[in-house]
Amino acid sequence: MQITSLLDIIDGRLLNQPSISFIYSIKTNPRKVKEGDLFIVQNKEHIKEALENGAFGLIVDENTQIIDNEIAWIKVPNLNEAIVKLIRFQLSNKKLTAFYCNSVSYDLFEILKKPNSHSKIKLIPKELSKLFKFIDDIEDNDTIICSCQKTLDDIYPVNFDFNTKQYEIKNLIEHSIFETTFSYQDRYFPKIKIPSLYLKEFLDVYSFLGFDADLNKLKRFNKLRPIFVDKLINHTDYGRTDKFLLAQENKELVEEEIKYLRNKYKYAKILYFSFEEETHSENIEYIHLTSISNIKAFLKKNSFNAAYFVGLNYDTLYEQVSQENNEPTLI
Repeated sequence: MQITSLLDIIDGRLLNQPSISFIYSIKTNPRKVKEGDLFIVQNKEHIKEALENGAFGLIVDENTQIIDNEIAWIKVPNLNEAIVKLIRFQLSNKKLTAFYCNSVSYDLFEILKKPNSHSKIKLIPKELSKLFKFIDDIEDNDTIICSCQKTLDDIYPVNFDFNTKQYEIKNLIEHSIFETTFSYQDRYFPKIKIPSLYLKEFLDVYSFLGFDADLNKLKRFNKLRPIFVDKLINHTDYGRTDKFLLAQENKELVEEEIKYLRNKYKYAKILYFSFEEETHSENIEYIHLTSISNIKAFLKKNSFNAAYFVGLNYDTLYEQVSQENNEPTLI
């Protein structure tokens, strides 16, 4: 791409008079930069490494010392807007099918999509800057899928809602609030690790993939994924005890998940935790936390069947439960 064309696309201006006039590819990771690349500077400390790796140009959104006049130093009003404009330009000449989906469907795509069988399906990352590492692999007639409609509107305006279908599910058996058996059309799904709350999203994705996926991978699905613990809040095997922990960092899903838990687990004692003081509900009493450093010690002192943590992801909670107690207080 010519530097002059690049300036028009991103509404940028040159800070110097470089000897180079073009760039080959765009990178946001300084370690991935190769000779001839354009580097988008999100951290000034990465400039030196990008230059050492052969960057022909850099995009900045603040005043920066020019330490190599041979390459192009380009300033833009807003770095994120420049990233959006670059991606939109690179996708504009491609014939794509674009869908926006909810976060649950997106997670299921990440888990179930096969690299070879579903190579024409490309997932747009939440951080658009990460898209540059594979944007050159997006080809005509590919399908791109994003979990944010606004983002997709910005980079590929002709797009569609993915989660529109309704399904007639038969022979539903809920073995637990985390495991279901059911039939759909001529297919039978025995004891799959997914709550009935998310069966629609599962069928949305699985049918779109041509019913071609390894369903054992649903064990990695983190929505309402339990961490079973014993009385000492140590890990136990799946379903071995009646105590479990749940984490949900996506606040948009909290209300429906809690409603599901209270409906399916009516006679259990459920503790609800939040890391934000303003978290509130008319029907739910939250325990507000300031730290996660001593979850085990706190839970040991309280009687419960389930503990639901708002604002925490599964991996962080799992790691915390794996650690030894250290601090005497939590809230």
